[in-house]
Amino acid sequence: MVIVEHSADGTAARIQARANFSLGANGLLLLLTALAVVTLGLAVLLAWQGYWPILAIAVVQLVLVFWVLIRAWQNSWAVEEILIDARRVRVLHRRYREIRESGLQSAWAGVRVESPRYPGYAPRLMLTSRNQTVELGKFLTVEEKLSLAKHLSHTLSKVNAWR
Repeated sequence: MVIVEHSADGTAARIQARANFSLGANGLLLLLTALAVVTLGLAVLLAWQGYWPILAIAVVQLVLVFWVLIRAWQNSWAVEEILIDARRVRVLHRRYREIRESGLQSAWAGVRVESPRYPGYAPRLMLTSRNQTVELGKFLTVEEKLSLAKHLSHTLSKVNAWR
């Protein structure tokens, strides 16, 4: 999801790119509980009939599924905030418990959408300024990346030297 806020004169902007994940903490907990009840219920029933190795396999499967879903939920917290003004472009990359900042000169900033190297992969959105390059929106869909590129190009065209 891409959210854009422009200043009154249009030379400054705050663009926010957010990952999409429909489950909140309560929904994830409910899903994990339902998976555990169904899986362990069937495994205990089969173990009671003498197929005890199934119980061990079910526990290993649950651990792996829980780990994958929790990692996906943590990665859904990804947010990139791009602050553009006449002098600088600041990019704040936020993920679960991690914040990273990149800075570029807005006078030389440009937006580039690179086609994917392999068929089926998404294009890469790059923000460049002189010899610095920052990749944006790794977690966005193709349509959202193109929308972000359009908003960035529009805002940067008002403040960079390439006008």
